[in-house]
Amino acid sequence: MSAPATAVPAGLAVAAPQWRIDHDRRAAAHAALAAGADQLHLDYGGAHRGPPLSDPAALRAAEAVAGEIPVPVLAVNHLNDIGLADERGTANPAAADLLLRALDRALHLGVAVLHVPGFRRSLPATTGLRAGTVQALRTVCDQLAGTDLLVAYESPLGPYESLALARAVDRPALRLVLDTGNLLDAGLQPLAFAEAVAGAGLLLPALHVKDGSRTTAPAADDLPALLRRSGARSVLVENDYREAPGRLRADIALCRRAAEETRHPKDTP
Repeated sequence: MSAPATAVPAGLAVAAPQWRIDHDRRAAAHAALAAGADQLHLDYGGAHRGPPLSDPAALRAAEAVAGEIPVPVLAVNHLNDIGLADERGTANPAAADLLLRALDRALHLGVAVLHVPGFRRSLPATTGLRAGTVQALRTVCDQLAGTDLLVAYESPLGPYESLALARAVDRPALRLVLDTGNLLDAGLQPLAFAEAVAGAGLLLPALHVKDGSRTTAPAADDLPALLRRSGARSVLVENDYREAPGRLRADIALCRRAAEETRHPKDTP
């Protein structure tokens, strides 16, 4: 049975990803504002992603950015380089340390969501890696007592595998992320993911929309239904805008049109 449609609130926010625009956080903020974005998601940094926010100058730049454009999310994409867990079913100590440092900066900046990705070296591809991922997520969630901060976990797992992992974590701060491109690359349907995970009350109401390796997203035909089913309050456009900066404005406009169509459906014969 399909989940009931959920109305999209007026003024759906459209966010831009700093890490897909420029390592320079201030430059990324200016580009996002110029393209019409409502919000900017920041990256914690590290490796080839610019200076980490443990660096005082980088933190000052992030503070300045947050004064120019709302920053609801801090992403810890460096986890994809170091691995969240190991095959023994335990969290990687280096990843746990990184998450705690990122959590400290997320609280400092006043963001609403700490985004934890599960790709490449953090891909939960085996039973042991999933157990270690559960341990890592549970540990960071346990640090959030007395705060309103959410931990958003994203991976290419299907809806029922994702729900099983989230239920194993069993912490109220955890939510799951829907990313159209990553799901399509994994052979999954974003709409089915939205129905199952939103129905369980565990879907972060902030969708990620981007191209898959063989698909173009956000898709104008599919996005209104996805917004309805997910109950999304915001959308992150996450294509790579470093080499195609003009596409950022086009993706933002597409999401705004989809939100408008959701609120005012076209007449059907």
